[in-house]
Amino acid sequence: MSAVAPELPSRTRSSHPLTNRAFLALWAVQTVTQTAQYVISFSLLVLAQQVTGSSAAVAFIVLSFSLPSVLFGTLSGVLVDRWDKRKVMVWSNAIRGAAVITYIFVDKPAEMVWVYAASFLYATSAQVFAPAQGTVIPKIIDQSQLIAANSLYNMTNMAAQFLGFTVVGWVLVRTFGLRDVFVIVFVVNVAASVVLRLIPIPPMKAESDEGSTVERIWAELIEGWSYITARRHMLITIFHLAIANAVFMMIGTLGPAFVSRIIKIRAEDLGILLAPAGICALLGAVAVQRFARLDNRHPMIHGGVVGVGVAILGLALLEPAVSALGEALDTSISLATLTTLAVVLSMTFGFSAAFIAIPGQTVLQENSTDAIRGRVLAMYFMVSNAASFFPIVIAGSAADRVGILETIGLMGALILAIGLVSHWSYRRHPDMWGLRVRRAGSVIPR
Repeated sequence: MSAVAPELPSRTRSSHPLTNRAFLALWAVQTVTQTAQYVISFSLLVLAQQVTGSSAAVAFIVLSFSLPSVLFGTLSGVLVDRWDKRKVMVWSNAIRGAAVITYIFVDKPAEMVWVYAASFLYATSAQVFAPAQGTVIPKIIDQSQLIAANSLYNMTNMAAQFLGFTVVGWVLVRTFGLRDVFVIVFVVNVAASVVLRLIPIPPMKAESDEGSTVERIWAELIEGWSYITARRHMLITIFHLAIANAVFMMIGTLGPAFVSRIIKIRAEDLGILLAPAGICALLGAVAVQRFARLDNRHPMIHGGVVGVGVAILGLALLEPAVSALGEALDTSISLATLTTLAVVLSMTFGFSAAFIAIPGQTVLQENSTDAIRGRVLAMYFMVSNAASFFPIVIAGSAADRVGILETIGLMGALILAIGLVSHWSYRRHPDMWGLRVRRAGSVIPR
């Protein structure tokens, strides 16, 4: 099937990104494939439990999906910069579809090794899709629409993660069964490949020497890292984005123990905290789109980091503070009140996280060239995913040894301090943040 001629789509400044047909198609592909990815994550956990009844098998599923981001995250950026972006996205979906087919034939514990291998392949192919898509977006829309496009991108990702894993996956598995769900996801990936083949995306393959030698690829990795470190505000932005991801994973890791020990509800009811956070993250994305300007990217990020720090620290101090207040008033405060306050703090976390993710990705896109943007975004995805290992490996152990409230409190205080120091540095040293002084007390982008 031949592709539509790759003419540049309309880039009207006054229109919403969804009026751009190329972006609309790309966004639709992202919506269905991201949701399908989290449906697969849910389905594989069910499969591992059904086939083996082993928690270790479930852990291997998680590991199979997590390792590629750390092992190949930066390398995927080099390859994306060298390859045609359309082909990268097309083949990424095709390979994921092929990997999903493997799951259909597994029904014995000894066959789970094929699930781990296919999951590793699935996650590896997904590594190149995100930087390729992130590189394409600035080329098919106007710069004035970039915040709106990234808001929609992040809203969709958050919604896909929440709905795909908690609602859509459960409903599909209960309605159709595991094997039929795998077939559905296979069809989704194949259809996405066809749609991507037809989207009018301008040629974006970077000029490079012939032959992808190990030396050349290593040189490009170093070049990408040097590009980021030479622009300190980009390096700090990646650091802030990694914090947001690490905190999210920390909540997932410590959340069940927190809700069962502190607010005295069942661990499986963690959704009482996570659902409001997800909804408020979507509302935060809308707010970012409404208030973002070219000169307030970093202040929004810093405000988001401070908000996340306050929310996490508040969760740690909530039970001791409520107990102290009850003693001072000589009354008992109900668990319903404690739960309500925890939900409010969770909502604060979700809303604040959007102020980190959306302006942060926009900063990385705006400050990187076409030839290197893939490596920059891949570095972000790699660091962000690598950061998730901290809460899983360290925070869980620390909570068992030191205490869950102490661990959460330490993390909250550290994040709050990072946000405050970052904004202080932004105000005192604007040159370090890629800004130049226009007049006293005012800075503008370079």
